[in-house]
Amino acid sequence: MTPNRRYVDGGPLLRRDDPDEPEKDPVRCDSCGEPIAGSPAGAGLFLWTRGDEVRYEEPPLCERCAYAIAVGGMLQWEMDEEG
Repeated sequence: MTPNRRYVDGGPLLRRDDPDEPEKDPVRCDSCGEPIAGSPAGAGLFLWTRGDEVRYEEPPLCERCAYAIAVGGMLQWEMDEEG
């Protein structure tokens, strides 16, 4: 599998020594687009293939969206199990 994009925490925040260095754009939730303060609460998972190559993507999610997507998946699974 070849990772296309994976969110990786940059580790501890370091003091910026260069005041002219541009600010980085904040990490945004892939579902709602809101900026995420700190580490993402979760990540989505997209899988697709192109020929023999399998690609995956793990976009960051805010706490609200991560919870909503997880609960929605569990409810759908329960409905599928019941028939």
